[in-house]
Amino acid sequence: MSNQCPATCHSYTVEPEAGFSLITLKEGEKLIVDRGDYNSLLFLLAGNFEITSEERREYVVREHHFVFCFRAYHYEITALTDVEIIKAHFITAGATCDMIPFNSIVGKIKKINYKFTQVAFNDALDLFMRTMRLYLLNKMHCNHLHRAKIQELFVIFKFFYTPQIQLRTFYNLFDRNQSFASLVRNNAPRVKTVEELADICGFSIQHFNNMFKQEFHDTPYSWMQKQRIVEIERLLTETNVPLKSIIKMYSFTNHGHFALFCRKYLKKTPLKIRKEARALKEAAAAAAAE
Repeated sequence: MSNQCPATCHSYTVEPEAGFSLITLKEGEKLIVDRGDYNSLLFLLAGNFEITSEERREYVVREHHFVFCFRAYHYEITALTDVEIIKAHFITAGATCDMIPFNSIVGKIKKINYKFTQVAFNDALDLFMRTMRLYLLNKMHCNHLHRAKIQELFVIFKFFYTPQIQLRTFYNLFDRNQSFASLVRNNAPRVKTVEELADICGFSIQHFNNMFKQEFHDTPYSWMQKQRIVEIERLLTETNVPLKSIIKMYSFTNHGHFALFCRKYLKKTPLKIRKEARALKEAAAAAAAE
């Protein structure tokens, strides 16, 4: 390419929360998609591979098909021939909250007999993949571009695949008992308000509040406040994170505001909580040494 973004560009140096990569494997080589923060889609451009996971063992995926890899599972891919794969990754479908009609699909979840399976490319997806391959071959790794292309990908799913196929493919994302709770727990540390949490999980605030009460038997605000208290107490008693860092981390206005919070919910000042925790550790260490 004649015009490339400079190596110092921030959008090229930060790990994107959503994006694409081009992977080639020789026959017999393996690719591991492990448990972690990201969900993945594997689009097989050429060749065939075998995939094994907790969901299905030794399942053969054919050329011009794709599979969805849920982040809670471990997947092992073995190339049966030389293969070329485009891997798309994203943290939650909340990053694409308006791309798939969450509310209508979640309501149908119990009617689907789920089985891990592959989905064939259609014309729209094939064109998208050929374009994305060109971008990747030319090292177009701009985060802005990749996030936009992830959104475009989900638009293609929405308009060119039936709701039934969407649901079968992304079943693990939509399963209320498994996925809503994990969405909340995984994203809660990244936000400060209920509105932000609802948005990143991909729901309207009203629908989020209703689902939250059904799942957690508590209001989102009350639950988030309890999680905050537990985490702050852990930081004070189990770590040496400076108080000023905790104050900044949880957006307290100053040390006095933080101390007031601790006295209200933990019944002691931050310094006293930390001092007593250290004393207990020292006493335990001394007892163990005797």
